[in-house]
Amino acid sequence: MKNMLLMSTSLSLSLFLLTPVQAQEAAEQDSFKGFEIEEISVTARKVTENMQDVPVAVTAFTGDALERRQINTTTDIGKITPNLEFTNNAPLAGNPNSSIIFIRGIGQVSPRANSDPGVGLYIDDVYMGQSVGGTMEFRDIAGVQVLRGPQGTLFGRNTIGGAVLLSTKEPGEEFGGTVKTRVGTDNLRQIFAGVDVPITDELKTRFTMGHKSQDGYVTRLYDGTKLGDTNNTTITAKAVYTPSDNFTIKLNFDHTQTDENGAPLVFAAYGNNTDPTVAQSAAFFGAIQSIAAGCTDAYFVGGGGPGAVVSYAPGFDTSIFDSVDFIAWDAGAGAYVKTVGGPPLGYTAENTDSRCANNQWNAGPYANNGTGPVGSSMENWGVSLNMAYDMSDAVTLKSITSYRELNWTGKRDADNTPFTILHTDYDSSGDQFSQELQATYSSDIMKGVVGLFYYEEEVVDILTVALGERESLDSDNNTVQNDAWAAFTQWTYDITDKLSLTGGIRYTEENKGSIPDQFDYADPDAKYLEVKLYEEKYTATTFSGSIDYRFNDNFMVYASYSEGFKGGGWNSSFNVPQSAEALENFHQFDEERAKTIEVGFKSDLLDNTLRLNAAAFFTDYTDLQFVFRAGPAPYLLNAGKASINGFEAELTWVPSENWIIEAGIGYLDDSIDEVVDLSGLGVSTPISTDNSLPFTPEIQANLGIGYTNYIGNLEVSPRVDISYRDQTFFDTANTVEIAQMDGVTTIDASIAVQPQDGNWQLVFSMNNLTDEVYPVSGNSSLTTGSGYAEAAYARKRQWFLSLNYDF
Repeated sequence: MKNMLLMSTSLSLSLFLLTPVQAQEAAEQDSFKGFEIEEISVTARKVTENMQDVPVAVTAFTGDALERRQINTTTDIGKITPNLEFTNNAPLAGNPNSSIIFIRGIGQVSPRANSDPGVGLYIDDVYMGQSVGGTMEFRDIAGVQVLRGPQGTLFGRNTIGGAVLLSTKEPGEEFGGTVKTRVGTDNLRQIFAGVDVPITDELKTRFTMGHKSQDGYVTRLYDGTKLGDTNNTTITAKAVYTPSDNFTIKLNFDHTQTDENGAPLVFAAYGNNTDPTVAQSAAFFGAIQSIAAGCTDAYFVGGGGPGAVVSYAPGFDTSIFDSVDFIAWDAGAGAYVKTVGGPPLGYTAENTDSRCANNQWNAGPYANNGTGPVGSSMENWGVSLNMAYDMSDAVTLKSITSYRELNWTGKRDADNTPFTILHTDYDSSGDQFSQELQATYSSDIMKGVVGLFYYEEEVVDILTVALGERESLDSDNNTVQNDAWAAFTQWTYDITDKLSLTGGIRYTEENKGSIPDQFDYADPDAKYLEVKLYEEKYTATTFSGSIDYRFNDNFMVYASYSEGFKGGGWNSSFNVPQSAEALENFHQFDEERAKTIEVGFKSDLLDNTLRLNAAAFFTDYTDLQFVFRAGPAPYLLNAGKASINGFEAELTWVPSENWIIEAGIGYLDDSIDEVVDLSGLGVSTPISTDNSLPFTPEIQANLGIGYTNYIGNLEVSPRVDISYRDQTFFDTANTVEIAQMDGVTTIDASIAVQPQDGNWQLVFSMNNLTDEVYPVSGNSSLTTGSGYAEAAYARKRQWFLSLNYDF
């Protein structure tokens, strides 16, 4: 009912906005083009094709379409793309530029370099190897493609869920450019400038610079720091050289710098043992800190066998131990002692005593009580060389060479309380190199691609952790050394004018290496595990195939099969010395795989005024890399098998040149079919076949209505966009304290005004018009000794005023 009310309200608002436009509608202008169904080119099969001719579930947007729908960052794409979840603030990172990407229920939440993304992110054909840096502004984007389902043949490993392809604008033929400025809520200040500079007829260049600053929206009550702020600058340069009609060279450079206060994380819950008579290990860090602060409603007893002395602050009511069967008075020791073996035990009462670590420190979704160091920064730059040579009308050779460096930091107070329960300080620096060679062939009845791919990366992570159980700091340092190569080919044969068959295969070989250097700073020479290179080779052969039939120029049906895999690796979050048995259980994790059958259709109907595309799919997902916790540390372990079935449908309707209606819906039915029994390993994250996969809402939907017409010499274009997301969990344990437990409907609205000659445009817009409060990501350690849970919420209602000028 609530969602229907919101949708009705938004439609009423759109009519309200449109009424004066219609009332004052001027005579038709000769130059007025209005809306139309666009022909969109995609590269889902490594060659440029019309999206409606590709038997792949792909959603594609031009840069103009993104601007029309007020899609300004990568995290906005999920609002208009069914079955895509794209958010930021990945667990542990403490950096708002980190990204979490899921397509059809498959992705990865960990930002660490030792784990691979489940969805590949590409910019101008270059693979971005790390999740940090994936959250970025759309400043000079020519288009976005979202490829759903495993893309293991043409795009390789780490596209088990799919791939997101971004392309930037090409240099223009003449000197000119664009300047865009934007102001808005929370002291938003944004400027972008792009200029095309043709050097000669053969050499064209384009340069851009963009800066954005915006105050944070989560207040630290301790010092007034505003978390979740934005302060980034990006510069790019692109040169395109065409020495002949059949040879093109593109050189790209980009550099992004950020310096911000840190992720907008807030207190979500604390896993206290509220019954002092129950033996519970969770949240004993807080019990230790509470006792040290003088809390008289807390006790702690260490792990191991009987005899450990119970700790408590002066004033604690020891009569409570009379009803506790695992604590007894020891006259010889002159103290209360533990009478059983097992892990450490802790208890802290729920009260309003500021000396006690408990749930009183929940300050709501836009404030927190943390006092630990916070802050984040990032420097991300890269260069790529893309060369294409047409050997003939049928054969093209292509080379894509890239080098990138990524350095980032993230400091976070994970417990968001005045106590030192768990704080992290992440400092990462790394580089990657990739080389891809392609040969494409195209004739009247056959087209295909043959390629080789090589990738290597080295990332040094310096992770320092403050744990509430010890006075010294803990080191989780790790160096990742990975390399991979692959050979692939895919061919499409037109059996008849209407029937086509496609098949592809890829062989991948990768080496995953880890050099841990992990210790307690109180004794840095005592390593938790031997400091050396741990290395493992993974290989995979993945297949894909499809058949499509075109009834006519405007309607095609297809069926496809695809496979994908995401590499294994090495865990690197040890905080105690490890035995050989523990390393056998926790050190290494294996790859995961997905196989998908898909059927769908693509259609342009009603004299090309209505586009309707839809697909249904059935996915087997095996050896899932779930996040478990043994103590406070997160580990990736292969612990399950799942099934994910669903569908997507997308519609674009242009009933007249003045109106456009765009809509999409996605449905996911996921089930965890098998869970490996890990109870003997001491992991504490409860996962069962009753759980749902993270970032897998059952229903996603979007609806956009736009109108355009002239008032005098001004083109006026109001628009309303509605987005809905069903209940969504953010971890495999389905922790309700951090989840989005209710469906959320958001409404965005805008009105754009520009003159007939179109050299400037003024846009007023609002996001989250109804001021919805909802989480976008979260992290839970409630069942461990640290006992914390944290969440990040979306900004509340925002307004923007933009002025764009072309010259």
